Amino acid sequence: MRNRTIGINVRVSESEKKKLQRNAKKSNLNLSSYLRKVGLQKEICSIPDEELRKVYNGIVELKNEFPYMSDEEIKDKITKMQSDFLDIYNYKKDGDVGGNNENMGN
Repeated sequence: MRNRTIGINVRVSESEKKKLQRNAKKSNLNLSSYLRKVGLQKEICSIPDEELRKVYNGIVELKNEFPYMSDEEIKDKITKMQSDFLDIYNYKKDGDVGGNNENMGN
């Protein structure tokens, strides 16, 4: 049985609602859950961005190809992934268009 029986009505502008919905979606939460977590000051983690997934996929690819690669190829791939990751980190650190930069080490 649900113990959440009390409703709270909050008025927001259309743009505020869209931003809240975007942030909830990034966090893989519905709007109600997102607002509860924000209001109760609980930690909210975002879903990894597509760019981070690409870096992760590069790591998996490197792991699978590792035995067949030269030292120079391995070094080049790791350097590229490092550069890609730092580009993502610095973009998030400066603040992304969605305004969600809390989870990148700030």
